[in-house]
Amino acid sequence: MRIGLLIFALVLFAISYYLHRQLNGQFLNHQPQQEPQLKSFLTRYRNYFAVIGGLTFVSTITNNVTFWLVCLLMGCILAAVFAISFANQI
Repeated sequence: MRIGLLIFALVLFAISYYLHRQLNGQFLNHQPQQEPQLKSFLTRYRNYFAVIGGLTFVSTITNNVTFWLVCLLMGCILAAVFAISFANQI
């Protein structure tokens, strides 16, 4: 189970890193440098993914299964909210 949580934390960190890299480049067909609303959106969700990834990584150190499940649930909800919000953003 811990290996799965570590992989999930790495995925969240990878999404956060990807959003960070796209702040200075082209994000899909948009330029975040020229669209301040998109840039703030990407920055906000980059931070959210990093925080949830950090919590998930910390949860692997503990033996608390409830904490594991809460981190997994928060990560999945965050990904869903990001997808819906991004669809509405465009």
